Amino acid sequence: MKFVDVDTDARMAYEDRGAGRPIVFVHGWGGSGEVWDYQVLDLAHQYRVITVDLRGHGASDKPWGTYDYTLFCRDLKTLMDHLQLEDVTLVGWSMGGHIGLKFARTIGAPVRRLVITGSGPRFLQAQDAPYGGAADSADALCEAIIGAHTETVAGLYGNNFHRTDLDATRDRFVRIGLQVPTFVALSSFQALLAEDLRPDLPEIAMPIAVFAGRHDLIWDPAWSEYVAKSAPNASLTYFENSGHVAFVEDRSAWNRALVDFIASTSD
Repeated sequence: MKFVDVDTDARMAYEDRGAGRPIVFVHGWGGSGEVWDYQVLDLAHQYRVITVDLRGHGASDKPWGTYDYTLFCRDLKTLMDHLQLEDVTLVGWSMGGHIGLKFARTIGAPVRRLVITGSGPRFLQAQDAPYGGAADSADALCEAIIGAHTETVAGLYGNNFHRTDLDATRDRFVRIGLQVPTFVALSSFQALLAEDLRPDLPEIAMPIAVFAGRHDLIWDPAWSEYVAKSAPNASLTYFENSGHVAFVEDRSAWNRALVDFIASTSD
C-alpha cells in the first residue's frame, strides 16, 4: 500500500500496478480500492491500474471533519499530480461515479475520459425526475446510518448483487464497508444526497461511458439513462445479468466494454 499526503492531517492510500495508459478506479460509498480486485487482475497487464481508498475509507487516514465531494475531488487531483498522470481514464462506481462527474465538471485535466458504473447525477428522486428512492427518505437513510450503521452497510451491500451465487463476495464487500467509521459514512452519505449534478451534464465535453446493471436496486438505472441523454458525448451500456456491481457480476463483458471505450476515445 502506498500513500500520498492530501492534507496536513490526512494521507490517502492507493495502489499503482501495471504500465501503460493510466486508469484511476474510485470506489463507492463505504468501499475501498479492494472492490476493484478483479479489474487489477484482468487489466494491469495492459494498463497502469491505480486504485484508491478515498479519505476516510479503507487504509486512508480518517480525520474528524466533513467529507464532501469537493474534498474528494481535490484529493484525487492531488494524487494524479503526485503521480504525474496524463491521459487519465477515471472510473467510478456508485458514489465514485457521482464524484467522477463532479471532477469532470469542476477540474477536468488530467482526466480525458470518464466511466461511471451504477451511478448518475443524483441519487434520490427529484420533483421533476421520479427515479430512485423517494426524496423524503433522505432523513430516514441518514438516521439508519446513525442508529444502525453495521446493519445498514450489510443491508445495502446485500442489495448490490443480482446474482445469487456470490454470497462470499457480498460478505467481502460488507467487511470492506465496516472499515469506515460511522461519522465518515454519515458525512459522505449526506454529501451524496446533496449533490444534484444534472445542470452540469451538458457542460461536460469529455467522453463518458455509462455502465448500468439492468437489475440495479441501489442506484436507479434511469439515472444512468439520464446521463446518456444529457451529456453531449455519453454512451450507455447495459449488463443484463447484473445489479449494482456489474464489474463483478458481469466481469468479462464489463472489462471488455471498458477496454473498447478507452480504445475508441484514444488517439
